[in-house]
Amino acid sequence: MNDYYGSVPLEEYEQILANREYWDNISGEWEMCSKMEDKLVRLGTFVQRGGDLNRVIAHYADGREYTYRVTIQHCIERYLEALTKKRIQNLTLRLYKLEREEAVKLLSEMLKVSIGVDFRYDKYTSRQVSFGVLDTRKLDAEGILSAIEQEHRQAHPDESIEEIRKRAHTWIGDSWW
Repeated sequence: MNDYYGSVPLEEYEQILANREYWDNISGEWEMCSKMEDKLVRLGTFVQRGGDLNRVIAHYADGREYTYRVTIQHCIERYLEALTKKRIQNLTLRLYKLEREEAVKLLSEMLKVSIGVDFRYDKYTSRQVSFGVLDTRKLDAEGILSAIEQEHRQAHPDESIEEIRKRAHTWIGDSWW
């Protein structure tokens, strides 16, 4: 994938990512615009450059109807599944225990580790061109998730089972945004 977006100003990049192609997994744009790997590379490049996925998602969700906002957390889950390739036991159940900012932090941290750059020679322009690549070989998904879970437990030492159930119910059938 050509790393064109890697040279776009961060504010403009944020606008590019705040659309249905990235946050509405039941839309035509999700399926037709780009492959999952390309989405992950673009999101990862944005995060590596210092971009804030919470801002992107808030920008996307702002002013949208409920039916569009409810798909966001499911997109996050799909991204995490694609990055971890089912290497984390009970990923979905563990996600249900996190708050939305923690889930986005989890995605951001995994993206930072998983995105690299490759250079290829373009014979038509006689220049080297950079390409973002997805490489999850160095990704310690379990370690990143465990650290975020530990931070959550430290921040909420008295959290009840009922609070966790309520958050899980929100994840499954309601919008966090």
